[in-house]
Amino acid sequence: MHQPYYKDTESGRYCLPWVRLHAVKDYLHLAEIMADFPDIHQTLNVVPSLVEQLQDYGTGRAVDPALAVSQKEKLSPADKQYLLENFFSINWDRFVWPIPRYAQLTRVREALGSKGNPATELLSDAFWRDLIVWFNLAWVDPTARAREPRLRALVEKGHDFDRSAVATVLAYHRETCAKVIPAYRRLADRGQVELSTTAYYHPILPLLVETASAQEARPEAELPRLKFAFPEDARAQLAQALAYHEQAFGTTARGIWPAEGAVSQGMLDVVAQFPNVRWLATDEHILARALGTGFDRDGFGHLNNPRALCLPYRVGSLSPAVFFRDQTLSDRIGFVYHHMDSIQAADDLVLRLLNIWQKVSTDERPRVVSIVLDGENCWEYYPNNGEEFLRALFDRLRREPRLKTVTPSEFLDRFDVAGRLPRLPTGSWIDSNLDTWIGEPGQNRAWDYLALARSRLADWERGNPLPEHPGFESRTIQARRDRARHAMLVAEGSDWFWWYYSRNHLDGVNPFDAAFRQHLANVYRAIGERVPAWLDRPIDQQSLPRWKDVGGPMPSLALSGDRQAAAGWVDAGYVEPDTSAGAMQRGATFFRRLYVGIDQKSLYLRVETVAGIDQHDLSIFVGAPGLSPRNDVVPNEIGATDTALGAGFAWKIDLVSPAGQVVTLSRAIGDETWERADAIDDAIVGDAAIELKVGLATLGLDREREVRVLATAMREGQIVETLPSRRRTTFQLSPAPDLRSPEAPPEGGRRA
Repeated sequence: MHQPYYKDTESGRYCLPWVRLHAVKDYLHLAEIMADFPDIHQTLNVVPSLVEQLQDYGTGRAVDPALAVSQKEKLSPADKQYLLENFFSINWDRFVWPIPRYAQLTRVREALGSKGNPATELLSDAFWRDLIVWFNLAWVDPTARAREPRLRALVEKGHDFDRSAVATVLAYHRETCAKVIPAYRRLADRGQVELSTTAYYHPILPLLVETASAQEARPEAELPRLKFAFPEDARAQLAQALAYHEQAFGTTARGIWPAEGAVSQGMLDVVAQFPNVRWLATDEHILARALGTGFDRDGFGHLNNPRALCLPYRVGSLSPAVFFRDQTLSDRIGFVYHHMDSIQAADDLVLRLLNIWQKVSTDERPRVVSIVLDGENCWEYYPNNGEEFLRALFDRLRREPRLKTVTPSEFLDRFDVAGRLPRLPTGSWIDSNLDTWIGEPGQNRAWDYLALARSRLADWERGNPLPEHPGFESRTIQARRDRARHAMLVAEGSDWFWWYYSRNHLDGVNPFDAAFRQHLANVYRAIGERVPAWLDRPIDQQSLPRWKDVGGPMPSLALSGDRQAAAGWVDAGYVEPDTSAGAMQRGATFFRRLYVGIDQKSLYLRVETVAGIDQHDLSIFVGAPGLSPRNDVVPNEIGATDTALGAGFAWKIDLVSPAGQVVTLSRAIGDETWERADAIDDAIVGDAAIELKVGLATLGLDREREVRVLATAMREGQIVETLPSRRRTTFQLSPAPDLRSPEAPPEGGRRA
């Protein structure tokens, strides 16, 4: 469980609302489900900076911009603009369209646009009050909405809310934020849940120890101009985390989830200085590198030999045990199962665990499978906020005699640590490197800024030692030092660098950039120095967008299927995977990019993949307004994809045969049935890319049309990945530079 530190260390103001909103949707909801299954033992990792913010909200000290505008009696034009831009930031398919009044408000907003329409002032007070209520109410877990009488009454009323309705919802928010930590503590007190922690402000500890560690994970990584190496800050972050955890939960944390699973030998040396820490966890690919091997999986994703992964390890003579997560199982919960029927998804996970059990059941040595994922991010893509999936999964695990859920400490209490490693490689749970936080121009500039501020703080501390005798001067210097160090530790958090990474692109102004520069500015203010002028300017992300519309007709192009797209594709539009779901990145994706282009007569499509293109069954669906009949995309016999992605396609293109060398075109004939159609004009299948073209006339398209495409990768008859992965993407075939898809809903904040 983690959110960035949204609180300004000087003013105490909060810049974004996501702690509050995830508290009412996810944090308490998960604890309530866990409480109904006392035999299911689990680990909740709670980052201390999140605990601190939850306590601020629970006591009413925290006020974020969304909360402030919700509480206003009279709205200014700027307030109304803020509401239009921000109060639709939730998964539309799961939390907007099912609510008639919220859906109606959304259609009005879409008609007006979210920015600068003077007609906004014509909207009634009822519109704005209903929007405020429904945004704050839609974020509440649906089970709580139905259970709580005061919330259920608002849902039943549906519209024409007054100010008392706003007050009712916001009071529930405050009460829920206050309940989260006590609920976790109760689960821990009864022995069902182990509570672990993370360095206080969620820093990437290997990079605090030394930024050069990035090159161990990827030797060609570009490093910042200035070296950052402050292992004492890594120790401070851990020491403060352990102390605060004990204060909040009444027990000592025995385990650590390093921020983003980022580890290194230098970081492990720091952790080993805290003898109460018995274990930490990271990703399977770190173990693969340590062993100099890989973990082979069959075509269904099952481990061929799970033994090496299903062990904790000790590294050299250091005492903390290291658990390595099964990335495939973890990512299926985070990214795959929301596409499936919840019951069948729970069955799938249990069957995959039993597949491992079958392969190791005769071993004398005990085995443990580690599943680790973000605790708040994926549930908004599940039906009913994940309620049915989680209950079905916990029930199946409870009833399955061959499986027993344990926490890491429970395992270590019963069994010796048999695995041994000479050294812990550097990397994280994202692609086994540190690229998400360092190496690109914007990231490196942020590290340079951090190094300059940290060095200046060190110089100031050397020049302002504490007087030998306590007194006013001593207290003043200590207070300034504490303020500066506080701001510095906050600025070392991972989230600021996360949003400078090109794969985690934000449209418009980057609020995390402003927060990062504010925290650094607070360091200078605390030590009484002028804030450098360069902190007034945004750090240029210098990244490409994740989506680009068609720029114009393509030149005459010979298809190649090469891994790198030829220059002729420069005028095509494209969409890339949403590798951060608001804030999540999956460990790996199958798709890399999907291109859409045209010339005078043909539609061009190119799909690039990360792994070999023949590792999945690949299909591309094409739809456009006015084309009929249309079929929904059905990934398996028991469930359909997210309606925003899977509804209404007229054409399907399949790669046929295990080698993926035969390309077929089919048309929709209704009732989810397809029939073979005319041959595709041209298609080339490479080892990690497919290129093809189809006549516009064949597809019933013209160059004035919009076109919507969806690529799917399937295994075992089930969709395991789609591109686009989270939202519909529409391309205008006639050139329309910088036009965003009218069907693309806004996304929430980190980690929304």
